Amino acid sequence: MKKNLRIVSAAAAALLAVAPIAATAMPVNAATTATTATTATTSTTTNKPTVDLSGAGSVSESKDTVNVTPSFTLTSAIPAKGVPATLQGSIEASLNGTSVTADVADVAKDVTLTDSKGVAVYSYDKDKLTNKLSDVKAGDDYTMTLSGVGFSFGKANAGKTLTFKLPKNVKVNDTSNDVKVSLDQYGNATNLKFVISNIKAYDSANTNAVSFYDKKSGLVATQGSYMTLADENGNLNVDALLKALNDKYEAMQFKDGSFHTDTVKVNTTADDVKAELEKAGIKVDAAGNFEAPDTFTVTLNAKSDVNGKTASLPVVVTVPNGKSTVVPSQSKTIMHNAYFYDKNAKRVGTDKVTRYNAVTVAMNTTKLANGISYYEVIENGKATGKYINADNIDGTKRTLKHNAYVYKSSKKRANKVVLKKGTEVTTYGSPYTFKNGKKYYKIGADTKKTYVRVENFD
Repeated sequence: MKKNLRIVSAAAAALLAVAPIAATAMPVNAATTATTATTATTSTTTNKPTVDLSGAGSVSESKDTVNVTPSFTLTSAIPAKGVPATLQGSIEASLNGTSVTADVADVAKDVTLTDSKGVAVYSYDKDKLTNKLSDVKAGDDYTMTLSGVGFSFGKANAGKTLTFKLPKNVKVNDTSNDVKVSLDQYGNATNLKFVISNIKAYDSANTNAVSFYDKKSGLVATQGSYMTLADENGNLNVDALLKALNDKYEAMQFKDGSFHTDTVKVNTTADDVKAELEKAGIKVDAAGNFEAPDTFTVTLNAKSDVNGKTASLPVVVTVPNGKSTVVPSQSKTIMHNAYFYDKNAKRVGTDKVTRYNAVTVAMNTTKLANGISYYEVIENGKATGKYINADNIDGTKRTLKHNAYVYKSSKKRANKVVLKKGTEVTTYGSPYTFKNGKKYYKIGADTKKTYVRVENFD
């Protein structure tokens, strides 16, 4: 689960005025909004800080780590064209599988950006604003300080101590690496100071894109492929796999009439690969080993040191002796128009499979949260997580309470057959309402127009 959060503070408003900040967010607590630099933040802030991880639930000592990743992009000014420097960024935090992203303009009460000599090129401290972003130079490194940052973990975590796991270039309250943070009686951590160093100013005049290419063929790659064998235990290792992929593919960027690799870094780490595998349901042990499926995907990501442009390369890994991931399936005919549902029995989109078409589904039905049986849809041998109500495929056996005719329309019978009271009849899907206002079930596993009034089963 991922949420975007937004609180507009006085500092945020000042920063937004000089530097566009992504604002795809929603209000958290209107009471925290300040309209002027002298307006005080209300006491409700302590109950709902900007970075809201209260949805992550209660944490234990074994799962008390919060992964915090500030991400900022600084671009240089182009004075000749009147283009100002821009600063964009966010803080992403995750706990117990819940992730939150909060914009930099929303996170801090005070924001400071300094150059390598410690001179402020931007700062907002109470009602004093310093803005020298036009002095930002491409290629230089800068340091950002965010003061007054708050996290909310919910009342279930009140009084607990959590560990903030940080990137190497980030400090919290002047401490780097793993930082212990104590929560108050509301489950909040407030007035934190983040210092993010080595923020490189990108060249806004350089618009060259980043691409991946196959080192052997020299061709640009938009999707990669790699084949390898699992060991005698059927395992692969994350580090070894990542090295092999980096040996096969490299990122490049056009510069001065030719392609260069020295300006681009492939920044996918072993932890990134592990996270991607585990998201796909593949467990990785502490040593980085995992039982290899016969096919899976690893994504390589790269970023330019020159202009911050990025590229991603999904690599399909094939393991001939890996564990088969092909799900046994069967072809079934849809007898009634059917929508798709997720594992929680909630409808997925508006797409549907129309009646009398074939669909590939799992061999057995699954009862979802609503207690109704569904078939999971299978595509290319893989389970999709989309389900179709089994009643639209296999139908439901119902016993007639009255003698019944079979109709093809509201006025015409389909045949001269009279279905006797007590007869068991298979109906498909929900009833249709005909022009006469009466409801009819489709019967018969064929495309014929054969319907029986619902009232005959009541």
